[in-house]
Amino acid sequence: MGQLEAAQERLESALARLEEASQRVGGNSTAGQVEGELTTLRQRCTSLEDNTKEVSMRLDSAIEQLRTILGEGNGAG
Repeated sequence: MGQLEAAQERLESALARLEEASQRVGGNSTAGQVEGELTTLRQRCTSLEDNTKEVSMRLDSAIEQLRTILGEGNGAG
């Protein structure tokens, strides 16, 4: 999960830089392009956050199942 968190941090950093750049660009045609990229990156960030939550829940479930199995094995032996 460390890789997902690192990727999310990099994405959030990139979003912040894009926001700063879009403010500097002002009203020329490049601003529309930057805004479009920013929107796309925001959507991707949301998707990555959702995926991170899903992976976290699945890992928690798998760990709990392993604890149950190991606990049963120790009790039977």
